[in-house]
Amino acid sequence: VFVYPTWWGGLPAQLKGWLERVMLPGTAFVFNDNNKVRPGLGNIKRIHIASTFGSPWLYVRFVNDNGRRILARAFRLNTSLRTKVSTSSLYAMDTVTNASRDNFLDTLTKKMEKI
Repeated sequence: VFVYPTWWGGLPAQLKGWLERVMLPGTAFVFNDNNKVRPGLGNIKRIHIASTFGSPWLYVRFVNDNGRRILARAFRLNTSLRTKVSTSSLYAMDTVTNASRDNFLDTLTKKMEKI
């Protein structure tokens, strides 16, 4: 489970740095006898990404949500194509109502109970 705020369309620096230190040969992936890359994190079956955005949904969609895309691709390539990736997002966090925030938290709680 990854929970983070999206700043300027990307991952926070500490999370990006962690990915760069973890996604290494021998940890995240291995080479087989034919020097082909094979997933090294096969024990991971589910990934959930929860993020908040200061921007509205349309803008995030326009800029292609790089943070979520980086996480989902990095782990999908290093786990299994069967790894399920689910997401929860709160858009325009600075201007949404308290009811919208509460709804986001309720939805996130329900998703986490299923995992």
